[in-house]
Amino acid sequence: MPLPNFLCVGAQKAGTTTLHDILIQHPEIYLPEIKETKFFQDNSKYKKGLDYYEKEFFGKWNGEKAVGEIDPEYMYFEYVPERIYKHLGKDVKIIFMLRNPVDRAYSHYWMSYRRGYETETFERAIELEEERIKINEFHKNHFSYIDRGLYAKQIKRYLKFFSKENMFFIIFETEFLKDREKTIKSLLKFLEVDTKVVLDLNIKSNPASMPRLKMLRDFIYKPNYVKKVGKFLMPSKKLRQKILMTLDKINQKPMKPPELSRNVRKKLLSQYFIDDIKDLEIILEKDLRIWYE
Repeated sequence: MPLPNFLCVGAQKAGTTTLHDILIQHPEIYLPEIKETKFFQDNSKYKKGLDYYEKEFFGKWNGEKAVGEIDPEYMYFEYVPERIYKHLGKDVKIIFMLRNPVDRAYSHYWMSYRRGYETETFERAIELEEERIKINEFHKNHFSYIDRGLYAKQIKRYLKFFSKENMFFIIFETEFLKDREKTIKSLLKFLEVDTKVVLDLNIKSNPASMPRLKMLRDFIYKPNYVKKVGKFLMPSKKLRQKILMTLDKINQKPMKPPELSRNVRKKLLSQYFIDDIKDLEIILEKDLRIWYE
C-alpha cells in the first residue's frame, strides 16, 4: 500500500468537495472513500501511526498512479505541514483552493449555523472570534471564520517545508468556477496523470442548505446517548460516519443565505483581509483584484 503523493489541503468552503468528486472519477487517481481522513490534524488518529493511516484509508489501492487525499483542515492547523513533511517527504504535491476570504467566512458561518453550533449573528460571531477560538479545538474548528481566510499566513507555513514548484494554486472564482476545464487539465498534468480522460466537470457538491428537522440535525452533530451506545453496537467508525452523513443529506433542504451587505463586505476586507491578500498576490504572483470588489 502506498502513501499519498499529493494532498489538497484546503481551504475550507472553497470547492474542495467538488474537486474531490471530480478527481475521484479518474482511473489513475486514488482517493479514500472518506474525503477527509483528518490523519495529520487529529491527534488521536495521528498517534495511531502510519500503518493505521495506510490500512484504514489506502487499503483498497489498486495500482493508481496518483494517490492522495483532500482535507481542508490541513491548511489551517499550524502543526500539520511539519507532520506531512516528516511522513510524506519534501516531494509530495500540495494543492490549495482559495476563495474570496469574505465569501469563505460567510459560507463557513452558515455551515456552523446549519449544524447547530452557531447561534450568534454573523457580525457578532466575527466580533467574538478572537476569544472563542482560544477556548478549545472545537471552537477553533467551527468559529474560525476570519482566521481560516488568512491564506498567505497559512501558505507560508507550507513554504517552510515544501518547494513552491510542488504546489498548485486554484483561485475559486476565476479558475474553478469560470475556467474549470482548463484548470482541471492543468491539475491533471501537475499530478502526472492522463489529461485526456473525460471527467464530469458539471458537479456542484455541498450546495447551501438548512435542516428539515432540527432534532435530527442535533442527533447527527451533537454528542448524545444513542451515539455512545452505537459505538458498542457498531464498532466501525467509518460505517457510523457514513450512516450519519447519509442521514444528514436526507435531512437537508435547499436554502440560499441572505446576501451579505456591501458595507459589511468592505469592513471585513479592510479590517481583516486586505494585508494578507496583498501578501498572497506576491506569493502566487497573481492579480487578486477580483477579491477587492
